[in-house]
This record gives sequence, structure tokens and C-alpha cells, in this order.
Amino acid sequence: LNSLYTMFEMTFSGGWPHYARHLIEEVSPWLSIFFVMYVLFVIFTLIRAADDAEQLFREKVNEKKVLADKLTELFRAADTSGDGFLSHDEFNEILTYPKVQTWMAALGMVVQDHEDLFGILIEGEPSERGISWE
Repeated sequence: LNSLYTMFEMTFSGGWPHYARHLIEEVSPWLSIFFVMYVLFVIFTLIRAADDAEQLFREKVNEKKVLADKLTELFRAADTSGDGFLSHDEFNEILTYPKVQTWMAALGMVVQDHEDLFGILIEGEPSERGISWE
């Protein structure tokens, strides 16, 4: 149990040189190989963990950007009047697209809920013309 605590303390207190020096000088110089390998392993593991977290963050940001680009493309395609707003009729029309139905299903939304969804989306709109992408 003491050895586990010592390894924990060495790892997280930054005091490993103090412990390593005593063991290398008083027990055996061969222990230096163990400490070098241990420190390299711990540093490598911590760097990998940090890189993994950063990679995950980048992937999430990229997924959001791709989704925003797809939604922008969908909005522009659905805006048949070209006024920059989706009217109630235009909104109902895009809900017939299989791609939109798939996206809504992936988001856990049922296409039959479209009236409620339109009401929620238009609620904060300053214009009466429909839903604005901006």
C-alpha cells in the first residue's frame, strides 16, 4: 500500500526526482531505467489524453459547422419565393423531403409535430413573413 501511495505521490506532486534519486543512489542505479520508463509512460499518457480531448472538441465543432451548412443549404433551397424567409407553405413543403424527414427522425422529432415546430421557430421572429435563417 505504501508503494502505491508513493507512486501516486510521485506522479501528481511533481516530487518524483526526490524519490527516484534516493532509490537510485541508495538501492541500485538500475532503478533509473524503471523511473525513466515510468516518467515517459506517464507523460505520454497525459499528452495522449489531452490530445484526445482536443480532437473530440474539434470533431464536435466540425459536426456543428457541417450541420449549419446543410441547414443553410436546405433553407435556401426551400425559400422558393427568394425573400429570405420560409413561409408556412414553404416550411410544410420542405417537410415532405425524405432528407428532412430523416434529419428530423435523427433529432427525435416526428414530422406530425411540424405545426408546433413552426410555431416555436416563428415565435421570436420580428417579421410576419415567416422564419428567417439569420
